[in-house]
Amino acid sequence: MEHKPAMIFLGLLLLTIITACAPPENIPPPQNSIPNVAPTTTASITGPVHTPTEAAIISSGGMPVAGPGACANAYYPVREGSMWAYQSTGSPAGVYSFTDTITPVRNDGFTLTSKFDNLTRTQEWSCGPNGLVALQLGGGALTSQNLKLEIQAPNISGVSIPVEIKAGDQWDYVLGFTGKMDLAGSSGAAEGSDKSHFNALGMESVTVPAGTFTAMKIQVDTTLDINVTVQGVSVPVTFSSSYIYWYVQGAGWVKASGTGNIGGDGFSETIELQWYNIP
Repeated sequence: MEHKPAMIFLGLLLLTIITACAPPENIPPPQNSIPNVAPTTTASITGPVHTPTEAAIISSGGMPVAGPGACANAYYPVREGSMWAYQSTGSPAGVYSFTDTITPVRNDGFTLTSKFDNLTRTQEWSCGPNGLVALQLGGGALTSQNLKLEIQAPNISGVSIPVEIKAGDQWDYVLGFTGKMDLAGSSGAAEGSDKSHFNALGMESVTVPAGTFTAMKIQVDTTLDINVTVQGVSVPVTFSSSYIYWYVQGAGWVKASGTGNIGGDGFSETIELQWYNIP
């Protein structure tokens, strides 16, 4: 929900550091699930299609928003049990799949769980009058094989996903963090910052395995700086990227495509929605 960009970027970073990743699993859709398609969507998926049981609310700006209370959002439906399945190609980690699931939804926020083949992370989000804000960088604790990264985020400014998004809108999100990393029995302190600038470019049609959608095209430019100190040795890592995300009203983000650079090595990645289920 990248984020969502920060979540994906940190996942890529960890998957790059851990080169012994097992082949990614192909996660099948849940049995008897019914894909939910936003009113602005032309679906190419098979099976019955229905609108969400919770009626969309028309905001003061005239855009339909979905979700409870302060979590109501035009481009990211915050409903407990919602699940999205994605597949990535072209990243330094190779081909991999993951699912995003919204678990507890509170009056002022929710929890997002992302499950990869050998990595699971939970990330807390807050809901406010300006939109949805990621409170953690990829989750408070990330574990994969012999690596564990615990992160706190004492300084956050801006918004991750505004309540409404219109062509021409621009906004920023900045997260400063500190934490601890354990790697192969060695512990070290970690600190850094994640800075993203968003630019809404306008509406266009996009086709992914989950269907054909009318989506808001958003450019996301991100710089992620991490400095880890282990046994007195400081190791800086910088990750920069420029991605295009396609967000669909009532459905969330369905595609991301762009380029990035980790430690001087460039790559080009595409992430596509395979299926989704919104109760």
